[in-house]
Amino acid sequence: MPADPWFVSDDPETELELGPDELAFPAALRERAPAWPVRTVPPAVSRVAKPEDDSLLVACVGLGDGPNGRPPLVGLRLTGSTLRGDHLDEHFYWLPEPRTPLALDATGTPLELAALAADWFERVLRVRVVRQEWYHQGRRYADRHLFADHADGPFGRYVDGLAPPQCRGGAGVPGRPDRVVVPREAQDRRPGPAAPLGNPEPEGPFSSY
Repeated sequence: MPADPWFVSDDPETELELGPDELAFPAALRERAPAWPVRTVPPAVSRVAKPEDDSLLVACVGLGDGPNGRPPLVGLRLTGSTLRGDHLDEHFYWLPEPRTPLALDATGTPLELAALAADWFERVLRVRVVRQEWYHQGRRYADRHLFADHADGPFGRYVDGLAPPQCRGGAGVPGRPDRVVVPREAQDRRPGPAAPLGNPEPEGPFSSY
């Protein structure tokens, strides 16, 4: 078990706002969580939140040392009998459009969806994570975290004032990264072999903040 309980709300009032089905969903996830790999660096942590659009958000954090010290985020949004999971915006908890190769879409009962969600979280926690970095004049101006079996992803930081002139104003990064770091290695899968890993290439735009 991780040091902190899995899928506990960081807002005490959230639990009071959840209906029976919404309470059943994180409870079922918590039953499965002890079997998940927690040998990640940094360890995976999680939380449950109630967004303003009234969907229940279950977010799993801790996929690597993210921009400004914040780890990249993946999460699941449960709305009634519909579940969707993917990369998650760290500020507003938005799921990306278009969807990434990581995406999960499902419908069912709370317990059926919790079982699918548990399988999805376990797969995410086992995959290797890499961080691509771009530098100009010795200073990092862009980076992004990727799952090693996916060639793209929305995680990223771009500091326009540190970028080379030809990259400023939303032009993006030029070509391959200057450095690739592995914040988290793949976790062993038992039983059976680990999932195959790819060689991510620098594709797609960066978010800027």
